[in-house]
Amino acid sequence: MDEKIFGEIPLRTWRWLGVNDVKTAAQVEEQIIDVPDGETKTLAEVNLAAENVARRIRISVGSGARVEFISADAGSGNYSADVEIYLRGDDSTADLEAVYFGDGNRRLDFNYVIRQRGKRTQATMNVRGALSDSCDKIFRGTLDFQRGAKGSTGRELEEVIILSSGTRNRSIPLMLAQDDDVDGHHAVSIGRLDEEKIFYLMSRGLDKAEAERLIVEAAFNPVVEKIPDENLRGELLDSLQRRLAE
Repeated sequence: MDEKIFGEIPLRTWRWLGVNDVKTAAQVEEQIIDVPDGETKTLAEVNLAAENVARRIRISVGSGARVEFISADAGSGNYSADVEIYLRGDDSTADLEAVYFGDGNRRLDFNYVIRQRGKRTQATMNVRGALSDSCDKIFRGTLDFQRGAKGSTGRELEEVIILSSGTRNRSIPLMLAQDDDVDGHHAVSIGRLDEEKIFYLMSRGLDKAEAERLIVEAAFNPVVEKIPDENLRGELLDSLQRRLAE
């Protein structure tokens, strides 16, 4: 199967950054989801596959409606996720939370976009990840305040833990605004594990690998615990614990 470019920053003038060149040969899995006016939906997408996976998800949210989208990746093949949430209705809300663990020679490509069109919409995007070995990862996170989104707010944060020197991380937080009465914030935190925390845990009898694993698990747990399916949540935790131990 030929490789094709999958996720892109929704702004042509930024393509010189070289983060729109990631390609996937995987068969694209597509979902289109509607959240009607006044309703609330919680959606979870978990990848534990050994093969390459590419997912494209489009979610439209009506007036006074809310969507909570939870994404978790702990597969062993390459993974691409292209997720767009459209807050079309007034007073609509989107909470996007995601975790990922990249190891080996995996290529990870995340393109998350929340478009805010209705008045007084609220959007949050919280992403946490850990990278090891020779993993190559790109994250693009966009808050798009469109014309008419007066009184809307948006918050975006990605936190990346680097576990080895051979990884490659590229994080592109982006905020677009076509209306002046909006409040948006975005940030990225990238770093190695806190040596003081590792020292403290080792002083309590853990070895270094166990201490590192415990810290990463603690960072992931607030998101993992929100996955509604208990069996799927257990499979994800087992996979993360096993991979981190390796």
